[in-house]
Amino acid sequence: MLKLYEHPLSSYVQKVKIALREKNIPFEAVRATGVGPGGASGEFVAANPRAEVPALIDGATMLFDSTIILEYIEEKWPAPALLPAGPAERARLRMIEEVCDTHYEAINWGLGEINRFGRAEGALKDALVAKAKGQIAGMQNWLARQLGSADWFNGTGFG
Repeated sequence: MLKLYEHPLSSYVQKVKIALREKNIPFEAVRATGVGPGGASGEFVAANPRAEVPALIDGATMLFDSTIILEYIEEKWPAPALLPAGPAERARLRMIEEVCDTHYEAINWGLGEINRFGRAEGALKDALVAKAKGQIAGMQNWLARQLGSADWFNGTGFG
């Protein structure tokens, strides 16, 4: 059975879990301990020397990075397909994922640091939250344009 090293606050883990569940692939979720440099050890670090989640172990295959893991899942278990058939549409979806992973996630993580962990207060907090709200509105507008009139980014099906 697949083993997925996870942490509940990781959006990267969540997208891997969604793909596995959509494809009805059984897996064991294991909460990674010692996430980050210096505190992790064992099989988790063997699978991911960066000591970050997610890390996926499929027998002798050890993978890290959610995008790489998703590509592996799609190639190993192609049905149901979570990517469209054409190369241009696949590339478009990969660009959407890249923007969400690198830009949108950073905005949301920053808000989590402020709101959940109290990293800023008072006027600084208000200014940072206002800036983030503007950035989120921009991202939502861009995503809406990418979606167009389709029900899913993948066109007619979830992906």
